[in-house]
Amino acid sequence: MKIIIVGAGFAGVAAGRTLVDAGHEVVIFEGRDRIGGRTHTDSSLGPDIDFGGSWIHGPHGNPLNAIAKAAGATWKWTDFKNLIGDSVMAFDTDGTQLDTAEYTQGIHDYDGAMAMLEGSILGQAPDDSIKSMADLYAAGLVDDSAGESYATAKGNLFTRKIRFQYENAASLEESAYNVGAYLKLPGGDNLLCGGGYRRVITHLARGVEIKLSLAVKDIKYADDRVTVCTDQGDFVGDACLVTVPLGVLQSGNITFDPQLPAEKAAAIDRMGMGNYEKIALKFPKIFWPTEPHRINFLSDHEPPLYNAWLNFAHFTGDPVLVCYHGGPMAQYSNTIEDEDLIAGCVETLKKMFGPDVPDPVSYIRTRWAEDEFSLGSYSFTKVGQLEGDRDELAKPVAQKLFFAGEATHPNFYGTVHGAYESGVRAAREILSV
Repeated sequence: MKIIIVGAGFAGVAAGRTLVDAGHEVVIFEGRDRIGGRTHTDSSLGPDIDFGGSWIHGPHGNPLNAIAKAAGATWKWTDFKNLIGDSVMAFDTDGTQLDTAEYTQGIHDYDGAMAMLEGSILGQAPDDSIKSMADLYAAGLVDDSAGESYATAKGNLFTRKIRFQYENAASLEESAYNVGAYLKLPGGDNLLCGGGYRRVITHLARGVEIKLSLAVKDIKYADDRVTVCTDQGDFVGDACLVTVPLGVLQSGNITFDPQLPAEKAAAIDRMGMGNYEKIALKFPKIFWPTEPHRINFLSDHEPPLYNAWLNFAHFTGDPVLVCYHGGPMAQYSNTIEDEDLIAGCVETLKKMFGPDVPDPVSYIRTRWAEDEFSLGSYSFTKVGQLEGDRDELAKPVAQKLFFAGEATHPNFYGTVHGAYESGVRAAREILSV
């Protein structure tokens, strides 16, 4: 059996690896000039920085953990919620440093309150958005704010208004709380900082035929064959596995003949594709503390900008900071020219660390929303999305057309291991035909 796989991200490569190991002929078509999809490791600033997926979220039980070890990648734990007490620095709008313990208490208070809301008053919100849940909290249905300090209130505010936009890569109004769907594996979050995801997927792809810089335009499927039409000609196989991101499916840039079933097309339309962008800045020296894993800034810009920073000096010793934007913040950041975005970063850093902050010597930024082979960063559960939409997207069509990718995973969507597992699942479906 000859199988054509569209997309050389983790879903496509995982499927290719599984099918090759089972003795089948496989070729992967990738529109970019590299493998990895929405993982992309760049080393031009010195350290290995992942500008797409960056962490192994939950290493305990995660299949990527063993693959990363076998590939020789290295990682360090990221304490997102400041469990050890000194891994987060937080600054107010004017640059005043906030008490770390009190700020962290605000994060934990809000997380606990949201958990209580989700578990006990589900359905009282006017819709199922995270915004409506946050409004219920703010309206006093959960009131644990009595006597809280200023810094605690700020930690609460940051979590309520900003953090969820990073996690879902979407606005609070668009994002559904969808209790019980997404599952987080245990063990924390490990940042791949030695070799990055590039080393992992290169190891996984060994022995799998991959054709780069070959863009798929149309997929025709019939009882006896599948024809994949590309910008370099047509190719025929016995089955085709489509692993392109949800944003590409929603765009219609790849057409299907015959058209996809109405149920699958409707599911694609209802699902959400988020936006998450990064800019990494390399400085002539380290002028900030190296102990914190992350730095938070409570911006008064609307939408808030420059609020989340990853401290690469902590992980690798390099004078590099990475600023993140998610959801509406990411969309807005993509309207800003490079020099203005860098100037905003430097201005924010001067508020936090003083007027002697130097200009960066080099930088890299992402524009995933404008990448024709991504058209976004990762999927999220959108208000109006149905419970079975991810399963619908994953269903094979006519036993000739198969689907994988993080958006097809019912529980691990938005993650690299979700993409990996979906590729293995799809490969097994093909093998069962």
